[in-house]
Amino acid sequence: MSKVKTKAGFAVLVGRPNVGKSTFLNNVLGKKVSIISRVPQTTRFSIRGIFNDPRGQIVFVDTPGIYLSNKHLMKFLSSRSFSAKDEGDLVLYMVDLSRRPGREEEEVLSQLWELKKPVIMLLNKRDIGQKYADDYIRLWKDAVGDNKDPLKYFIPISALESIGLDEVLTTVFEHLPVSEALYPPDVDSDLPDKLFMSDVIREKIFTHMKKEVPHSVAVKVDNIEERESKVLFIQATIIVERKSQKAIVIGKKANILKEVGQEARLELEKVFERRIYLDLWVKVQKDWQLSMETLRELGYIV
Repeated sequence: MSKVKTKAGFAVLVGRPNVGKSTFLNNVLGKKVSIISRVPQTTRFSIRGIFNDPRGQIVFVDTPGIYLSNKHLMKFLSSRSFSAKDEGDLVLYMVDLSRRPGREEEEVLSQLWELKKPVIMLLNKRDIGQKYADDYIRLWKDAVGDNKDPLKYFIPISALESIGLDEVLTTVFEHLPVSEALYPPDVDSDLPDKLFMSDVIREKIFTHMKKEVPHSVAVKVDNIEERESKVLFIQATIIVERKSQKAIVIGKKANILKEVGQEARLELEKVFERRIYLDLWVKVQKDWQLSMETLRELGYIV
Protein backbone atom coordinates (compact mmCIF):
# COMPACT_ATOMS: atom_id res chain seq x y z
CA MET A 1 0.00 0.00 0.00
CA SER A 2 1.54 3.31 -1.10
CA LYS A 3 2.03 6.07 1.40
CA VAL A 4 -0.23 9.12 0.95
CA LYS A 5 1.87 12.00 -0.38
CA THR A 6 1.58 15.17 1.67
CA LYS A 7 2.51 18.70 0.70
CA ALA A 8 4.43 21.35 2.63
CA GLY A 9 5.78 24.81 1.94
CA PHE A 10 5.75 28.53 2.70
CA ALA A 11 2.94 31.00 1.93
CA VAL A 12 4.01 34.61 2.50
CA LEU A 13 1.35 37.17 3.48
CA VAL A 14 1.99 40.68 2.16
CA GLY A 15 -0.07 43.87 2.04
CA ARG A 16 -0.26 47.34 3.50
CA PRO A 17 -0.98 47.92 7.23
CA ASN A 18 -4.32 46.88 8.70
CA VAL A 19 -5.55 44.83 5.74
CA GLY A 20 -6.17 41.90 8.12
CA LYS A 21 -3.11 39.66 7.74
CA SER A 22 -2.79 38.91 11.47
CA THR A 23 -6.53 38.27 11.83
CA PHE A 24 -6.34 35.88 8.88
CA LEU A 25 -3.40 34.00 10.37
CA ASN A 26 -4.94 33.69 13.84
CA ASN A 27 -8.29 32.46 12.50
CA VAL A 28 -6.72 29.97 10.10
CA LEU A 29 -4.63 28.51 12.92
CA GLY A 30 -7.45 28.66 15.46
CA LYS A 31 -5.24 30.38 18.01
CA LYS A 32 -3.44 33.66 18.52
CA VAL A 33 0.11 33.86 17.21
CA SER A 34 0.07 37.45 15.93
CA ILE A 35 -1.19 40.55 17.71
CA ILE A 36 -4.12 42.55 16.36
CA SER A 37 -4.88 46.24 16.66
CA ARG A 38 -6.58 48.99 14.68
CA VAL A 39 -3.29 50.86 14.89
CA PRO A 40 -1.28 50.53 11.64
CA GLN A 41 2.10 48.80 11.82
CA THR A 42 1.09 46.56 14.71
CA THR A 43 3.04 43.59 13.35
CA ARG A 44 6.77 44.30 13.56
CA PHE A 45 8.14 40.79 13.15
CA SER A 46 7.89 38.25 10.35
CA ILE A 47 5.94 35.57 12.20
CA ARG A 48 5.64 32.01 10.94
CA GLY A 49 2.35 30.31 11.80
CA ILE A 50 2.14 26.60 11.03
CA PHE A 51 -1.08 24.97 9.79
CA ASN A 52 -1.38 21.16 9.71
CA ASP A 53 -4.08 18.87 8.36
CA PRO A 54 -4.13 15.51 6.47
CA ARG A 55 -3.17 17.28 3.22
CA GLY A 56 0.13 18.44 4.71
CA GLN A 57 1.60 21.58 6.26
CA ILE A 58 1.40 25.25 5.33
CA VAL A 59 3.90 27.63 6.92
CA PHE A 60 2.28 31.07 6.75
CA VAL A 61 4.71 33.98 7.03
CA ASP A 62 2.93 37.05 8.42
CA THR A 63 4.95 40.13 7.44
CA PRO A 64 4.82 43.76 8.63
CA GLY A 65 2.60 46.00 6.53
CA ILE A 66 4.11 47.91 3.62
CA TYR A 67 4.54 51.38 5.08
CA LEU A 68 6.20 54.32 3.31
CA SER A 69 8.20 56.36 5.82
CA ASN A 70 11.60 57.94 6.33
CA LYS A 71 12.11 56.46 9.80
CA HIS A 72 14.57 53.59 10.08
CA LEU A 73 12.04 51.32 11.78
CA MET A 74 9.39 51.75 9.10
CA LYS A 75 11.97 51.34 6.33
CA PHE A 76 13.23 48.09 7.79
CA LEU A 77 9.72 46.75 8.38
CA SER A 78 8.75 47.44 4.80
CA SER A 79 12.00 46.02 3.44
CA ARG A 80 11.42 42.90 5.54
CA SER A 81 7.99 42.50 3.95
CA PHE A 82 9.39 42.91 0.45
CA SER A 83 12.28 40.50 1.04
CA ALA A 84 10.06 37.88 2.73
CA LYS A 85 8.16 37.31 -0.51
CA ASP A 86 11.29 35.67 -1.91
CA GLU A 87 11.22 33.02 0.85
CA GLY A 88 7.87 31.52 -0.07
CA ASP A 89 6.60 28.93 -2.49
CA LEU A 90 3.74 31.34 -3.15
CA VAL A 91 2.55 34.78 -2.07
CA LEU A 92 -0.81 35.72 -0.57
CA TYR A 93 -1.34 39.36 -1.45
CA MET A 94 -4.07 40.74 0.82
CA VAL A 95 -6.02 43.95 0.16
CA ASP A 96 -8.75 45.74 2.10
CA LEU A 97 -11.94 46.08 0.04
CA SER A 98 -13.21 48.88 2.29
CA ARG A 99 -10.26 51.17 1.44
CA ARG A 100 -9.28 52.75 -1.84
CA PRO A 101 -5.97 51.45 -3.29
CA GLY A 102 -3.05 53.59 -2.06
CA ARG A 103 0.56 54.29 -2.99
CA GLU A 104 1.71 51.31 -0.91
CA GLU A 105 -0.34 49.13 -3.28
CA GLU A 106 1.67 50.36 -6.23
CA GLU A 107 4.90 49.52 -4.37
CA VAL A 108 3.67 45.98 -3.71
CA LEU A 109 2.47 45.44 -7.26
CA SER A 110 5.72 46.67 -8.77
CA GLN A 111 7.49 43.82 -6.98
CA LEU A 112 4.90 41.06 -7.18
CA TRP A 113 4.36 40.97 -10.94
CA GLU A 114 8.07 40.18 -11.39
CA LEU A 115 7.88 37.06 -9.20
CA LYS A 116 8.47 33.64 -10.72
CA LYS A 117 6.05 32.04 -8.27
CA PRO A 118 2.25 31.98 -7.83
CA VAL A 119 0.46 34.98 -6.36
CA ILE A 120 -3.04 34.76 -4.89
CA MET A 121 -4.89 38.02 -4.22
CA LEU A 122 -7.07 37.87 -1.10
CA LEU A 123 -9.86 40.46 -1.30
CA ASN A 124 -10.44 40.87 2.43
CA LYS A 125 -13.27 42.45 4.45
CA ARG A 126 -16.02 41.36 2.06
CA ASP A 127 -18.29 41.34 5.14
CA ILE A 128 -18.32 45.16 5.14
CA GLY A 129 -18.68 45.59 1.38
CA GLN A 130 -16.78 45.16 -1.86
CA LYS A 131 -16.75 48.79 -2.95
CA TYR A 132 -13.19 48.85 -4.30
CA ALA A 133 -12.89 45.26 -5.60
CA ASP A 134 -12.85 46.34 -9.27
CA ASP A 135 -10.27 49.06 -8.48
CA TYR A 136 -7.83 46.51 -7.03
CA ILE A 137 -8.31 44.08 -9.91
CA ARG A 138 -7.87 46.88 -12.47
CA LEU A 139 -4.77 48.16 -10.65
CA TRP A 140 -3.25 44.69 -10.79
CA LYS A 141 -3.98 44.23 -14.49
CA ASP A 142 -2.57 47.69 -15.29
CA ALA A 143 0.62 46.90 -13.35
CA VAL A 144 1.17 43.58 -15.09
CA GLY A 145 0.34 44.86 -18.56
CA ASP A 146 1.68 42.52 -21.25
CA ASN A 147 4.07 40.78 -18.85
CA LYS A 148 3.58 37.20 -17.70
CA ASP A 149 0.97 37.29 -14.96
CA PRO A 150 1.86 35.34 -11.77
CA LEU A 151 -1.61 35.90 -10.31
CA LYS A 152 -3.57 32.66 -10.05
CA TYR A 153 -6.77 33.64 -8.25
CA PHE A 154 -8.79 36.50 -6.80
CA ILE A 155 -10.45 35.10 -3.65
CA PRO A 156 -12.96 37.29 -1.75
CA ILE A 157 -12.68 36.56 1.98
CA SER A 158 -13.54 37.87 5.41
CA ALA A 159 -10.67 37.06 7.76
CA LEU A 160 -12.71 38.38 10.70
CA GLU A 161 -15.76 36.22 9.94
CA SER A 162 -13.66 33.26 8.69
CA ILE A 163 -15.43 33.39 5.33
CA GLY A 164 -13.54 31.93 2.37
CA LEU A 165 -10.63 30.61 4.44
CA ASP A 166 -11.22 26.97 3.42
CA GLU A 167 -11.00 28.01 -0.23
CA VAL A 168 -7.72 29.78 0.48
CA LEU A 169 -6.28 26.67 2.18
CA THR A 170 -7.35 24.43 -0.71
CA THR A 171 -5.80 26.81 -3.23
CA VAL A 172 -2.55 27.12 -1.29
CA PHE A 173 -2.17 23.33 -1.04
CA GLU A 174 -2.65 23.08 -4.82
CA HIS A 175 0.50 25.14 -5.32
CA LEU A 176 2.78 23.59 -2.70
CA PRO A 177 5.37 20.91 -3.52
CA VAL A 178 5.08 17.32 -2.33
CA SER A 179 7.09 17.23 0.87
CA GLU A 180 7.33 15.96 4.41
CA ALA A 181 6.37 18.43 7.16
CA LEU A 182 8.88 21.23 7.71
CA TYR A 183 8.04 21.66 11.41
CA PRO A 184 6.98 19.15 14.09
CA PRO A 185 3.16 18.81 14.31
CA ASP A 186 3.02 20.32 17.83
CA VAL A 187 4.72 23.59 16.76
CA ASP A 188 2.34 26.41 15.77
CA SER A 189 4.74 29.37 15.60
CA ASP A 190 8.46 30.14 15.49
CA LEU A 191 8.22 33.47 17.34
CA PRO A 192 10.56 33.35 20.38
CA ASP A 193 8.86 33.64 23.78
CA LYS A 194 10.49 36.99 24.53
CA LEU A 195 9.22 38.54 21.32
CA PHE A 196 5.75 37.06 21.79
CA MET A 197 5.60 38.45 25.34
CA SER A 198 6.70 41.90 24.19
CA ASP A 199 4.08 41.81 21.42
CA VAL A 200 1.27 40.93 23.85
CA ILE A 201 2.26 43.80 26.15
CA ARG A 202 2.46 46.18 23.18
CA GLU A 203 -0.98 45.11 21.99
CA LYS A 204 -2.48 45.97 25.39
CA ILE A 205 -0.81 49.38 25.26
CA PHE A 206 -2.42 50.01 21.87
CA THR A 207 -5.90 49.38 23.25
CA HIS A 208 -5.46 52.18 25.80
CA MET A 209 -3.39 54.75 23.94
CA LYS A 210 -4.18 57.84 21.92
CA LYS A 211 -3.46 57.70 18.20
CA GLU A 212 -0.18 59.62 18.37
CA VAL A 213 1.49 57.36 20.95
CA PRO A 214 1.54 53.72 19.66
CA HIS A 215 4.00 54.26 16.80
CA SER A 216 6.48 55.62 19.34
CA VAL A 217 6.15 52.65 21.70
CA ALA A 218 8.33 49.55 21.84
CA VAL A 219 8.54 46.82 24.47
CA LYS A 220 11.68 44.96 25.47
CA VAL A 221 11.50 41.90 27.73
CA ASP A 222 14.60 42.24 29.90
CA ASN A 223 14.39 39.15 32.06
CA ILE A 224 12.46 35.88 32.37
CA GLU A 225 13.03 33.58 35.30
CA GLU A 226 11.17 30.89 37.17
CA ARG A 227 10.70 31.59 40.86
CA GLU A 228 9.17 29.77 43.81
CA SER A 229 5.93 27.83 43.23
CA LYS A 230 6.73 27.78 39.49
CA VAL A 231 5.73 31.42 39.03
CA LEU A 232 7.21 32.90 35.86
CA PHE A 233 8.71 36.32 36.59
CA ILE A 234 8.82 38.63 33.56
CA GLN A 235 10.47 42.04 33.69
CA ALA A 236 9.86 44.30 30.70
CA THR A 237 10.60 47.89 29.69
CA ILE A 238 8.16 50.02 27.71
CA ILE A 239 10.16 52.45 25.58
CA VAL A 240 8.73 55.80 24.45
CA GLU A 241 10.30 58.80 22.72
CA ARG A 242 9.15 61.72 24.90
CA LYS A 243 8.38 62.50 28.57
CA SER A 244 4.83 63.45 27.63
CA GLN A 245 4.33 59.95 26.17
CA LYS A 246 5.69 58.37 29.35
CA ALA A 247 3.05 60.23 31.36
CA ILE A 248 0.32 58.99 29.00
CA VAL A 249 1.49 55.37 29.17
CA ILE A 250 1.67 55.44 32.97
CA GLY A 251 -1.61 57.32 33.38
CA LYS A 252 -3.09 59.11 36.37
CA LYS A 253 -2.05 57.28 39.55
CA ALA A 254 -0.49 54.67 37.22
CA ASN A 255 -3.96 53.44 36.21
CA ILE A 256 -3.10 52.85 32.54
CA LEU A 257 0.10 50.95 33.32
CA LYS A 258 -1.76 48.79 35.85
CA GLU A 259 -4.51 47.95 33.36
CA VAL A 260 -1.98 47.14 30.63
CA GLY A 261 -0.05 44.92 33.04
CA GLN A 262 -3.13 43.09 34.25
CA GLU A 263 -4.50 42.44 30.75
CA ALA A 264 -1.13 41.29 29.44
CA ARG A 265 -0.55 39.05 32.47
CA LEU A 266 -3.93 37.33 32.10
CA GLU A 267 -3.35 36.64 28.41
CA LEU A 268 0.19 35.35 28.97
CA GLU A 269 -1.02 33.08 31.78
CA LYS A 270 -3.57 31.60 29.39
CA VAL A 271 -0.94 31.01 26.69
CA PHE A 272 1.81 29.64 28.93
CA GLU A 273 -0.62 27.86 31.30
CA ARG A 274 1.09 29.00 34.48
CA ARG A 275 1.05 31.86 36.99
CA ILE A 276 2.95 34.94 35.88
CA TYR A 277 4.31 37.98 37.70
CA LEU A 278 4.71 40.87 35.27
CA ASP A 279 6.92 43.81 36.23
CA LEU A 280 6.62 46.77 33.84
CA TRP A 281 8.79 49.88 33.64
CA VAL A 282 8.52 52.88 31.31
CA LYS A 283 11.66 54.48 29.87
CA VAL A 284 12.14 57.55 27.66
CA GLN A 285 14.60 57.03 24.81
CA LYS A 286 14.49 59.89 22.33
CA ASP A 287 14.32 58.89 18.66
CA TRP A 288 14.77 55.19 19.41
CA GLN A 289 13.30 54.37 16.00
CA LEU A 290 16.35 55.99 14.39
CA SER A 291 18.85 53.99 16.44
CA MET A 292 20.18 50.90 14.67
CA GLU A 293 21.53 49.56 17.97
CA THR A 294 18.13 49.85 19.68
CA LEU A 295 16.34 48.25 16.73
CA ARG A 296 18.72 45.31 16.96
CA GLU A 297 18.17 45.00 20.73
CA LEU A 298 14.41 44.93 20.15
CA GLY A 299 14.77 42.17 17.59
CA TYR A 300 13.52 44.21 14.62
CA ILE A 301 16.85 43.89 12.82
CA VAL A 302 18.65 40.57 12.82
